[in-house]
Amino acid sequence: MRIAVIDCGTNTFNLLIGDKTEKGFQTVFADKISVKIGKGGIHNALMTSDAMDRAYLALETHKEKIEHYNADKIRVIATSAFRSASNAHELTDRVKSELNLDIEIISGEQEAKFIYQGVMQSGALDAEDSLIMDVGGGSCEFIIANKERAGAFFSFDTGVSRLIEMFKPSDPIQPEQIDEMYNYISSVIQPLLAASQNYEIHHLVGSSGTFDTFADMIFFETGHQLKQELTLSYDLNDFFEIYYTIIHSTLQQRLQMNGMARFRAEMIVASVIHVKVITDYFHFRNIKSSAYSLKEGVLFDTNA
Repeated sequence: MRIAVIDCGTNTFNLLIGDKTEKGFQTVFADKISVKIGKGGIHNALMTSDAMDRAYLALETHKEKIEHYNADKIRVIATSAFRSASNAHELTDRVKSELNLDIEIISGEQEAKFIYQGVMQSGALDAEDSLIMDVGGGSCEFIIANKERAGAFFSFDTGVSRLIEMFKPSDPIQPEQIDEMYNYISSVIQPLLAASQNYEIHHLVGSSGTFDTFADMIFFETGHQLKQELTLSYDLNDFFEIYYTIIHSTLQQRLQMNGMARFRAEMIVASVIHVKVITDYFHFRNIKSSAYSLKEGVLFDTNA
C-alpha cells in the first residue's frame, strides 16, 4: 500500500510518500516547503491570513505530487500551530472544501508518540535509555525511551518560532537575551527534569529537523551526509562548537555556513539554545541524529 503523509509543522510542511512493506516502508518521494505558518501570530494564538495562504498553497503543491505518485491513502497531520490557533478551523475547512484533504490536529502527546515510532524505525535506540528530542517551530517534544519501550512523553510550547516571537532576539543575539531564553526554557521543562530522575539516560537522540542541520554542518567537510544513513552519532564537543559559532553569528553569516539549510538560518539560534539547556541538565555520552521523525512514525502507524 502506498501512503502519503503531510506533516504540517509550524515552520515547514513535510511530505513523505512511501510503500508500506512487511519490514516497514520504502520511500518513494519526499519534499518539504517552508511555510512559517506561525509567523506573526503564534504568540497571539492566531494564524494570519498570509500564513493561511502560504499553508494552502503548500498543501495544494503537495497534493499534486501525491496524485502524481498515485498514493492509496493520505494523512495530513497538523501540530502545535494548529493546536493553539483559535482560527485554525478557517484553514482546515477551506482545505477540506477545496482540496478534499482532512487535516488531523493531534495533541502534543500524540505528536510525541508518532515521533517515537519514527525514531524507532531509524535504529537510533539501543538497550540504554535515551532522551529523544524534537525541536519544532511551535512545540518541542521529548520522549524517554529505549529500543524496548517508551517510558514517558512530553510536549512543551517552547518551539523556536514561539521563542523568536516571544524574545525577539537582535542580530546577532545578545548575551542577556540568551540568558532570558535559556531561563525561560529551563522553567518550562521542569516536569521532564523531574521525571528523568527515574531513569539512567545515556544518549540524546535528535529527531530530524534541527538535528539534520547539526549533522550536516559537522560532517560537511567529510562529505558524510545524514541523508545517506538513518542515524549518525557525534560528540557533544561537536555540538558545543556549533553552539558558540551560531550564537556569535549574524543571519547573513549563518546563510553562508557550510551545511546550513537556508530556511533554518533564522530559527537555529533558538534551536541551539534549547539544545544547550538540555545538554547542561543531562550527562549524555553522545548525540545521535535520527533521519526519521513524525511523518515516518505516522506512515508506519497507518494501515489500509
